[in-house]
Amino acid sequence: MDSILVLEKEHENISKIIDLMKEKSIEFINSKNINVEFVKSLIFILKEYADKFHHRKEEEILFKKMQEDLGRIGQVMILNGMLVEHEIARGIIFDLGQSIKEYENDKSDENFVEVIGNLMGYRRHLQKHIEKENTVIYPYGKKNLSKERLKEVEDETIKFLEENKELHDDLMKKIEELFNM
Repeated sequence: MDSILVLEKEHENISKIIDLMKEKSIEFINSKNINVEFVKSLIFILKEYADKFHHRKEEEILFKKMQEDLGRIGQVMILNGMLVEHEIARGIIFDLGQSIKEYENDKSDENFVEVIGNLMGYRRHLQKHIEKENTVIYPYGKKNLSKERLKEVEDETIKFLEENKELHDDLMKKIEELFNM
C-alpha cells in the first residue's frame, strides 16, 4: 500500500465535500435560507473525517517522520506550513459552528452571511491546502525520506486503517448521506 496515495484519495473525498459546500451555499443564497441540519452534518464530517481521520494520519505519521528526518526544510514546511494550516482549518470550523448556532437562533441577514462566509472561507482554504500537500509536501516527503522511513509510514498507516476500519466505514456512510441532504 502506498500511504501517500491513501492520503491523496482522502483529498479527493474532501474535495468533493468542499465542492458540495459551494453548491449548497449557492442553493442557500438563492433560497435565502440555510439548511441548518446540512451544515451541522457537514461540521461533524469535517471534524471527524477531514481532521481526526485524515489530518491525524498526516500529523502523527507522515509529517512526524518528515520533521524528524528532513532537517530545517522539513521542519519549516511542516511546523510553519501544514500544521499552521491545519489549525486555521480547525478555527474556521469552530467559527462555522458558532455562526450556524447564531443563525439557528436568529435568521438575520448578518448571521446568514456569517455562515456563508465561513463555508466559503473553509472551502478556499482547503482547496489551496490540498494543492500544496499534493504537489509539494507529499512529493518532497516521498523523494527525501529514506526507504526505511517510508516503510515505517506504510506500516503505521496500515495499522491506523485497520484499527479504524469501522470508523472509516461509518464516516463514508455519513458522507454519502450528506450528499443526499
